[in-house]
Amino acid sequence: MIGNQTLPCSVTTAKCLSEVPLPERCAVVFDLDDTLYQERDYVESGFRAVAEYIHAHTGCEIYEQMLTLLKQGELDVFGMIITKTQCPLDKAALIQTYRDHQPALTLSAEVAQLLGKLLESGCQLGIITDGRSLTQRNKIRALGLEKWINEIVISEELGAEKPSPVGFLQMQNRFASCQMVYVGDNPTKDFVTPNRLGWITVCLRATAKNIHPQELDDVMSDFRPDYLIDRLS
Repeated sequence: MIGNQTLPCSVTTAKCLSEVPLPERCAVVFDLDDTLYQERDYVESGFRAVAEYIHAHTGCEIYEQMLTLLKQGELDVFGMIITKTQCPLDKAALIQTYRDHQPALTLSAEVAQLLGKLLESGCQLGIITDGRSLTQRNKIRALGLEKWINEIVISEELGAEKPSPVGFLQMQNRFASCQMVYVGDNPTKDFVTPNRLGWITVCLRATAKNIHPQELDDVMSDFRPDYLIDRLS
């Protein structure tokens, strides 16, 4: 089962249940960012790496300023920091530092317990995630996910981002004898393709920490999940 609290239903077609029933033989495939962990934790880890880089080159202490800009919704945090502090640094170098850093991330006990129980029940586990190979692999390694996950699909390695069917078909072929389940958070790209392929789709409701808004009521019906939950446990 996935989920643990009864939710008030929105105007979407998703079923809001206390538990999502899983087939006896299934493969549960997860999105990564804001699904298996909070992406904001990665952003804050990256900001700390950039702040350390800036401090080493200029002596400027700017980590808290970066967090403030993030909370204010600033889209160009690095450019704004360079302007505000007049640091003689190349923005491209800051971006590269952010992308390449080894993130300080910890998988929650709740998610670790869930993955362990799914494996014990005979489920196969996968990840389909958009992003750069190095960045996403660093996240997966930091979270220790490799010991649970049987198949990992990353958009840069594949040459196709969601909602392209390429990654979903690769995962479906990998687990050809299983009923496929996809768990994600972004209705603009996570569910439309697995819906069309006959997968069970599950949306994890966004929290205040999510990086991107979750506009479930504003997407067409085929972009909506079968189920809506508020916790993976």
